[in-house]
Amino acid sequence: MAQFRAGVSQTDLSPDKGVDLGGYPYFERENIGIHDPLYGTCLYLVNDKDDSVLLMASDLCYMTKKQCDSLKDQVNAKTGIPKDNIIITFSHSHSAPWMSAMFKSLPGKPEYESKVDLDYLNKVINKWSDSAKEAFDNTFDASIGFTKTICGKEQGIGGNRRDPENGLSDEDVPVMVIKDKKDKVRAIYTKYALHPTVLHGENKLVSADYPGYIRKSVNKKYPDAVFIFSQGTSGNLSPRYFRKAQSFSEARRFGTAIAKSILNVLNDVVYTDALSILHSTRILDLKIRDFSDIISALDKVEYYWKVKDEKIKNNGTYTEIQTADMWLLGAECEYNYSLMHQKGELESYYKDDMPFTAHALILNGNAYTFTQGEMFVEFGLKIKELSPFANTEVITVSNGMTPGYCVTEEAYKEGGYEAWNSLLDTSCGDIVVNNILDMLTGMHMRYKEERKIG
Repeated sequence: MAQFRAGVSQTDLSPDKGVDLGGYPYFERENIGIHDPLYGTCLYLVNDKDDSVLLMASDLCYMTKKQCDSLKDQVNAKTGIPKDNIIITFSHSHSAPWMSAMFKSLPGKPEYESKVDLDYLNKVINKWSDSAKEAFDNTFDASIGFTKTICGKEQGIGGNRRDPENGLSDEDVPVMVIKDKKDKVRAIYTKYALHPTVLHGENKLVSADYPGYIRKSVNKKYPDAVFIFSQGTSGNLSPRYFRKAQSFSEARRFGTAIAKSILNVLNDVVYTDALSILHSTRILDLKIRDFSDIISALDKVEYYWKVKDEKIKNNGTYTEIQTADMWLLGAECEYNYSLMHQKGELESYYKDDMPFTAHALILNGNAYTFTQGEMFVEFGLKIKELSPFANTEVITVSNGMTPGYCVTEEAYKEGGYEAWNSLLDTSCGDIVVNNILDMLTGMHMRYKEERKIG
């Protein structure tokens, strides 16, 4: 395998006071200040065969595919890194700004339009692309190591929001570490599958949520390291039934627990100064659901307004009312899609995120797959189980969004926010899984051949 160099950088992408925070459409959330910064991070790896990858990860909620492509264009213009070698991922914090008009209110109902600050969007693209150039311009001879740990139910920090008792979750915490030749840790990259929603809609302070506290704990031990975080297949995973409060102290508890798991295994990492880099990208043809039954969609909205009102009338718990809110929001989304379908406007609603792209990256036989949007954990676990690589991670909210969640057939039959919010047909999850597994199979053959030659 080839020797390699690395470059790392970090820039503050926090918005100015007053920019609306996203994630919770029922809440007015002009931010009143910054609790903890939103960072954009960059890790550039290039070996002496000129194989390269630029991983850009941030504490933002998301960006559309069109926005990500604009960012890649700027990075390419400033560095020359091929756009196919650039991967952009987001932690999906719900205490970060809206980046596109994701939700629309119904006629005659309280407004909750997503308010997008275009000046802020341009600031993100300019600052983050400048940071990528900084990483590109300041490479150093490096070594790399990989390990894995777990964190989850035993620490009381997460699980399945659709089935808190028995639902599947992904507790894996993969860790990649970059050191320089002075043995100083320069970057730590991890992924975790859990919505960063410890904080809820009442919070008006900018925050990275629990991933920000992972960073804080890791940087306390390794102050020179850039901490890089990506989101796993958390479409149906959140803190909703597992948090003790919706507070910064609780976000700290979540983040500190995950950080402790990471720090406990770093001394066991075995490093090498050789690095193999393989890429594969594929455009997928995803099917959109049928939204022709507008009457049923409206009936669903009216029913779930009554359900929510009953919860409030009967003094339901905050979590019960929040869950009713989410089911109502899903029903409203489905009705809005039906209206758009009727007017011939549906395709224009999701065009900025199509076509759907999947990306696979192999680093020294460790597989990282990147998908747009949000996927249920069942799909991520299936990819990991059937992958030809022993270590495989599935990372979402990458290189853009999708028009809604990739949900299971079972979840669609049950209904609820994720299923009704999605424009995607229930076949889409399996399409993504099968294509990624096919990509990994081909890359596994390439990796084995490369090792023979090397």
